[in-house]
Amino acid sequence: MRVSAVSVTNKHSILAHVGAASDHHIPTKEIITDLSKEVINSGDIHVANKKTDIGCTNPNCPLAAAIVVPLFVKKEVVGTFKLYFTNPDSLTHVEVQLAKGLGDIFSSQLELGQIDLERGLLKDAEIKSLQAQVNPHFLFNAINTISSLIRIDKEKARELLLQLGHYFRANINSTRQNVISVEEELRHLQAYLTIEQARFPDRYDLSITVPTELKKVAIPPFVIQILVENALKHAFLGRKKGNRVTVQVEALPSKRLHISVRDNGFGIAPSLKDKLGKETVPSKRGTGSALENLNRRLISLYGDNAKLSIDSDNKGTSFEIFIPLQLIEEKTDESSNY
Repeated sequence: MRVSAVSVTNKHSILAHVGAASDHHIPTKEIITDLSKEVINSGDIHVANKKTDIGCTNPNCPLAAAIVVPLFVKKEVVGTFKLYFTNPDSLTHVEVQLAKGLGDIFSSQLELGQIDLERGLLKDAEIKSLQAQVNPHFLFNAINTISSLIRIDKEKARELLLQLGHYFRANINSTRQNVISVEEELRHLQAYLTIEQARFPDRYDLSITVPTELKKVAIPPFVIQILVENALKHAFLGRKKGNRVTVQVEALPSKRLHISVRDNGFGIAPSLKDKLGKETVPSKRGTGSALENLNRRLISLYGDNAKLSIDSDNKGTSFEIFIPLQLIEEKTDESSNY
């Protein structure tokens, strides 16, 4: 983003400052700018277009413009993320929007850490495995994609950054619930797909068919996203064109919900097929625990009423899930049972 300095604070002290003015914006020292104090008190993003608005007490400070974004945990300000500029003309609307998106991402990560601390989620293998789906490589790849777009398509970069923020926010919300609506899951999936398709334009052709009346049906979080991500990672083995993934959700006469994710990839080796969903199957592109964890989640929530089936040959692979059909309102009322 060609900023002159980047800084992070908690509510009282500078935690990190890199770039211009490092001689007096020193980590572990108390916050010295009036602008940061205003953001912490108000909870609103502040933009300073001139040096006096920053309110640094050092008369020789070279910082002439700034964006200060509040960082939240559970709707409470816990610190700030700051972008500084020595040239006020470098601060534009695009930089403000990108800073907002980054602030959402950082707040999401802080809140995930707080959830881990308070609920002991690191001891819960199933939830931990779900959170592990937020792969650090995915974050790094997404940020690199956004960075490369900033200079050639700023609006597209802004859109991707907002989608990335939504993706992480959805991960937080999903770890708080045993079930979410199909509609929520599809929003999470769309955020993931938007970023992946920006990284690999025209590589994947995705079709999603969900009747409107099923969008309020309850499903475990990540259930569709995990299967789609699995297809994109493993089904096509470097093939760059003609890759199709089809997602379909339908109601069966037996009052069961049927979810299918099909691809036209190269198929799964017979030696691995019988292991998927039953045990960890490591690969070069992942930990191999996603499908095992997904199956365990289905069994823990629905017992014998849930089923994960896998069919594969050299023309592609089909993952199918069968669970009881219940509306999200009904499941929410019963959430204490799980």
